[in-house]
Amino acid sequence: MAIVQPKSLKYRKAAAHTFILAFLCTIMFPLLMIVAISFRQGNFSVGDIIPSAATSTLDHWRLALGFNVRQLNRVTGSTIDYVETDDGKYQILVRSEDDSSFRNYVTEPFSISDVKAKASADVPYVVNCYTQTSDAESAQFADASTAKENNAVLESVLAMKLGEGSDAVQYFIDKNDKEGTSYGIYKEKIIPPPFPVLLWLWNSIKVAFITAFLIICLSTTSAYAFARMKFKGKTVILNGMLIFQMFPAVLALVAIYALFDKIGEYIPWLGLNTHGGLILSYMGGIALHIWTIKGYFETIDASLEEAAAIDGATPWQAFRLILLPLSVPILAVVFILAFISTITEVPVASVLLLDMNELTLAVGSQQYLYPQNYLWGDFAAAAVLSGLPITIVFLLAQRWLVGGLTAGGVKG
Repeated sequence: MAIVQPKSLKYRKAAAHTFILAFLCTIMFPLLMIVAISFRQGNFSVGDIIPSAATSTLDHWRLALGFNVRQLNRVTGSTIDYVETDDGKYQILVRSEDDSSFRNYVTEPFSISDVKAKASADVPYVVNCYTQTSDAESAQFADASTAKENNAVLESVLAMKLGEGSDAVQYFIDKNDKEGTSYGIYKEKIIPPPFPVLLWLWNSIKVAFITAFLIICLSTTSAYAFARMKFKGKTVILNGMLIFQMFPAVLALVAIYALFDKIGEYIPWLGLNTHGGLILSYMGGIALHIWTIKGYFETIDASLEEAAAIDGATPWQAFRLILLPLSVPILAVVFILAFISTITEVPVASVLLLDMNELTLAVGSQQYLYPQNYLWGDFAAAAVLSGLPITIVFLLAQRWLVGGLTAGGVKG
């Protein structure tokens, strides 16, 4: 017999789906804003939620990934004149009425056919510029018809270099309006990455992975002792760990700094400004993980280990071959929680790590947000990068997070 569902059930399901979609949109909105800021031109925190193709840029991502960014800043009030030389080549005179520091410059003679043959979109044809101060010489320049007709070629592949060596500056002919009816001179500026974001990301992954692995090792063995063994003071120790875990590490920052400063005098690789010292400080937060794994161990029937002992297995063999395989889901959960809490931790890492190259990404990203210079776009790109390791670890471990492997472990 077919079951007829009441109409009220359909309305409740529709309301539940609507609520879930609204909730997902609400929690995803901050992430969408961060991603949008990372693609906006400039370092501004306001603008379109979804940048258009005309206003979007990959410059923030290039800087975050360690690449230089090339910017062209227009020399205001600039004008361009051409002259055809006696041997059929051309020269360009550039001037600026608004910028007094940008005097009259004249290029060396060049052939438009050479520009077309040797230049490309990525590698411009470079001609040297020389300062020209004589008004008499400037007067001879006028629009050369052939050069004017080839302006479309010159604007994209011709660069004018002023100076030599590291002091050399390149200027480009480019459009100064969307219609392309007039042209201007743009000064090239090469912006290097301000911070080693990829190095910070590697430091974060290294510290988080090692910390999570050591936490799994220590908390698993400790939880086994509390779950299976009987010894005096077990309850007191468990309750004491839980109480101490209630106090955040921020309250002990001064003590942590002094402690690791002293440890560094005897064991340098565990002192201040070392990843070993930071990992050791994170190991102090395993009490909650011990409680979590202990509770899971207690749900596994002890008869499995007793059967293994009858077959001649030692307690270590029973723990390693029986208990651990059945506990993979909770171990994956603890690993992910430890990994996430470590890779996003800021207060302790900001106190123990001092050198720029030793910082984690969560701490280093704060360098973008000094009051004198808020680099919101660069910060947003670095923030999105910091979420990639967490996402990858979660996707790799999700197969162990669903379902219990203890189902059917004991047959009735």
